[in-house]
Amino acid sequence: MLTRRYALNRISIAIAAVLLLACVIPAAPEACTTIMVGRKASADGSVTTSHTCDSRIDRTWFELVPSRRYRDGTMCGVYSGLRFMKFPGDTAGVRLTVEIPQASRTNGYINTSYPCMNDRQLAVGESTFGGREELRNRSAGFGCEELCRIALERAATCREAIRLIGELTAEFGYSDGGECLTFADPQEAWELEIIGCGRDRVGSVWAARRIPDDHVGVNANAARILEIDLDDTDNFMASENVFDVAIEMGYWDPGSGEPFRFAYAYNPDGRASMAARRREWRVFDLLAPSLELDPNDKDYPFSVKPDTLVTIAQIMDIFRDTYEGTEYDMTKFMYVETEPGKFEKSPYANPFMDYDM
Repeated sequence: MLTRRYALNRISIAIAAVLLLACVIPAAPEACTTIMVGRKASADGSVTTSHTCDSRIDRTWFELVPSRRYRDGTMCGVYSGLRFMKFPGDTAGVRLTVEIPQASRTNGYINTSYPCMNDRQLAVGESTFGGREELRNRSAGFGCEELCRIALERAATCREAIRLIGELTAEFGYSDGGECLTFADPQEAWELEIIGCGRDRVGSVWAARRIPDDHVGVNANAARILEIDLDDTDNFMASENVFDVAIEMGYWDPGSGEPFRFAYAYNPDGRASMAARRREWRVFDLLAPSLELDPNDKDYPFSVKPDTLVTIAQIMDIFRDTYEGTEYDMTKFMYVETEPGKFEKSPYANPFMDYDM
């Protein structure tokens, strides 16, 4: 068994791979942005994912959970409501949803509102896309944050985590709306998009796509995976029912001649959301301005090659970005008349207004 000290030291060494920052890119309440960087796109050869948890209602405390070993036959509780605990041990609003067999050994991990990284250097970010409400089974076993926890406790790579999530939700069900989980390990970055398969059904529908090693990716509260090639196992994974549910529910007609596109089948409103698309554009435009992407476009590339190698400091700067210098700067109209006919930017003008502003 890893000692507590050793497990926590391992986590502290790897923590630079994930950034948990307060996102200030304008968006709706409960808006999260995640940025991914492949190892050949980063200045130091690391793989990065990130997550801004902008809900205003999620818990802000965190703890370092050490690796543990368990006896055969031990069960593991899965809960809802953990995101809203006001302090460690707060059980108000926490509910046991299901019990699953415990692993013989679990990894140490950083337990944040959405658990974010383990001592095997597997990290995960999150961004909600909602999707089709008629597919949500609120009484199913697993919500998003508990999928993050179990994946970090039991997996060492992105691929292992994605396969495990697929297996767990197939057996015990998925209770949340559509979610994007962005995984990073020392070699790869992947984006997983998952949603329920029906109000009274146990299971999930999901697709995952790898970020090329020399690319960067982004998710900003909208599904982004379009066409999927399941013959290309190096770059794609999906649930067995990914096409069947779309056909059954009338989201896609294979006889129409139109290709299957995951985002349009399961989150059509996401591609219409300017709040999501504008953030996608801004991240790509800051990292790859040579592409001259249209800020009003609807479907950006899934990932892009940055003009220069990306540093952690650049990612932090992007999360602080407020569209300054663009026509979308939220303070550009905040002027006051200081004397007749003369206007100056208000000293109170700032892009960090409360949501009711």
